[in-house]
Amino acid sequence: MLLLVNHDRKELNGWRKSLQGWGVPFKAAQEGFTALQMTELKKVTAVISRSDLPLVSGFELARRLKQESPGLIVALAAPPGRPVPAPLGGGQACDFGPLPVEGSGFQKLVGSVLLADGTLLREKMDSPLFAGPEGFEDIVGLSPQMKKIFSLIRKVHDQDVTVLIQGESGTGKELVARALHRHSRRSDQPLISVNCAALPESLLESELFGHEKGAFTGADSRVIGRFEQADRGSIFMDEIGDMSPATQAKVLRVFEGHGFERVGGRETITVDVRIIAATNRDLEKQVSEGIFREDLFYRLSAYPLVLPPLAERMEDLPLLAAHILMEHNRSAEGKITAVTPEGVLKLMNYHWPGNVRHLENVIKRGAILVPGGVIGAEHLQPERRRAARSEPVPDESSPAASSPPRIRSLAEVEQEAIEAALRATQMNISRAAEALGITRPTLYKKIKTYRIQLNQ
Repeated sequence: MLLLVNHDRKELNGWRKSLQGWGVPFKAAQEGFTALQMTELKKVTAVISRSDLPLVSGFELARRLKQESPGLIVALAAPPGRPVPAPLGGGQACDFGPLPVEGSGFQKLVGSVLLADGTLLREKMDSPLFAGPEGFEDIVGLSPQMKKIFSLIRKVHDQDVTVLIQGESGTGKELVARALHRHSRRSDQPLISVNCAALPESLLESELFGHEKGAFTGADSRVIGRFEQADRGSIFMDEIGDMSPATQAKVLRVFEGHGFERVGGRETITVDVRIIAATNRDLEKQVSEGIFREDLFYRLSAYPLVLPPLAERMEDLPLLAAHILMEHNRSAEGKITAVTPEGVLKLMNYHWPGNVRHLENVIKRGAILVPGGVIGAEHLQPERRRAARSEPVPDESSPAASSPPRIRSLAEVEQEAIEAALRATQMNISRAAEALGITRPTLYKKIKTYRIQLNQ
């Protein structure tokens, strides 16, 4: 149970209101002596208190609480509008604070406390905290930015309008696409995905529209493309900003209802498909530069939806971390029960250039390093590191970090490209190797490395 301590009744009511979305049990007190009695009588695991309480100050309350219950998580909130003292932590009088709680600060503090005391990891996966207030699968967040995203999804998910999902890499664009499809009238039909950046132009056209037997060397039979596979359902075109102008023109024809022909075919095929597109590029800038077709851009952006970077919704980070750890606990022998306050502070003080995907990688790596129990700050390394022991790579926020963070590994991209090439060529090794620009022995070696099944 969480205990709130605040002598300002109006602010305390605001704290109570903020906690409604969390669905966690809590009690409240207006001064330190009452708080001390309540922690003795009730099963309190964490305390959030104003630092400037009368009679018994927040600092003195924290000292007494930690003395009587060392495992209790204690956080101090700084008085509004006053200078914030140097933050405490790491074995000091309290675990968090004093921290400003104006704006989203209280939500950040609550999430940090509940992750550190293990409350979040004791929640169920189908809890509103993790299922989202709209029940959109795996999209986690209580921040105003995410509530707006939920509202936008709800307004458009059961319509056939095209949606363009924009946002930095790792912000969850594919999750939004799945939610749009699963809550649409087409949910009983397939959602077909294609990554437009993972394929060379020579294969992307065949992947999207299919090809006829004999269309090229190695085309031993007709192959149905992604648009036909998605008929009466939805197609998710990820990284659509990476398509070549020639492929853009053919996709535009589908939008305009003129249909398409398979590669090497003459029959015009029309399909009933809802298009959901995503990109991390600035398409308007690409239009002005002549890289992306203006007419296709306006077709795609009938309903734009922009996902915020993680750094702009840090109050969601503890929820995201808990969700990732709960997924880990499903299959791991040793269960993670909490993250130390020092570990939580390390996560909350980082800028996350790779967004949620970056956070997921860091959390999963930390969980692997711990056989079970509590993850500490020493297990969490959000900064990029070299594989060998040498000079550390500069942090992305430093001037020396000139290149953007590598969010998606080259191995993942390469494997996806190889699998797509094999599908497009009906598992013809020679044709696939030619399209990929590598030799047959090299392709065989990579197939073995990635354990790709050569199913006919």
